Amino acid sequence: MDIRSFFKASMLNKLLGINIAVYLLISIAGIFTFLFGLDVVTEQTRISAAEYYCNDFLAVPAALSKLLWRIWTPITYMFVHFDFWHILGNMLWLYFMGQMFLMVFDNKQLVGTYILGGLSGALLYVLSYNLFPVFQMSMPVSTCVGASAAVTAIVIAICVMRPNMEIRIFGIIPMTLKWLGIIYIGFDLLQITGSNAGGHIAHLGGAIFGALFAWQYTQGKDLTKWLNNLIDKIVTILPTQSASGGKKQKMRVIYNDSARDMSDSDFNRMKAENQKRMDEILDKISQSGYQSLTKEEKEFLFKMGRK
Repeated sequence: MDIRSFFKASMLNKLLGINIAVYLLISIAGIFTFLFGLDVVTEQTRISAAEYYCNDFLAVPAALSKLLWRIWTPITYMFVHFDFWHILGNMLWLYFMGQMFLMVFDNKQLVGTYILGGLSGALLYVLSYNLFPVFQMSMPVSTCVGASAAVTAIVIAICVMRPNMEIRIFGIIPMTLKWLGIIYIGFDLLQITGSNAGGHIAHLGGAIFGALFAWQYTQGKDLTKWLNNLIDKIVTILPTQSASGGKKQKMRVIYNDSARDMSDSDFNRMKAENQKRMDEILDKISQSGYQSLTKEEKEFLFKMGRK
């Protein structure tokens, strides 16, 4: 399998797939550690050995002394879940809001926002636990896992970018994305005094990046571009093997029939026309809702969202 294919087409399903696959692997490993009596048992509870060691190796530790020896965890933590309801909630948000995100942005920006939003969440989490006195007692043993901060960045980015776009909660309650974003952030702020303060602080870190990304994008600056350029360079140097394990294949570029013989000026004109039409459709959604679109407009939106 050519690893370059991983970065083609929509990345939304890939992000969903990675999160679900990691959760299933940890859960299946937990079954075996339970059957063979390897779980960690304390006076209060039984902890799956798989969860215990994954948390120790993949979760972001709040203590700087631990983080220095686990510098990979700000990346790995955003793909790790131990609780079914945790991953279910995150993946539902990612699936539905990710589709809306792709109506405005592209696949690379989705991945960039996910990763940088997750990193921002980890940063705010670690800083908070090391700065605020209330966390000093729990800081040495505290860790953070989950895609929540990364997903929050995607949610808030589209809420800031299209604040007046109307959606229907549970298919019934009409609400603009502006109010969805306000409620989303407000809930996390109110929950900081609860039992999962670190998690909600991480969410806010993701929200900060999502809002900043959308605002900077309206100013003509893409905050994810440097990361996507780095990913492209890494992918370029990776070896590409044929299915039979033979010699390296030459990369082939396949053009769309409609663009095969286009000059640069024709291509740029077509791109500008598509962007203008996309903006008109999104404005229509903002004013009258998604249901007001014609079948042809929905097909165009879907097609552009997959590019």
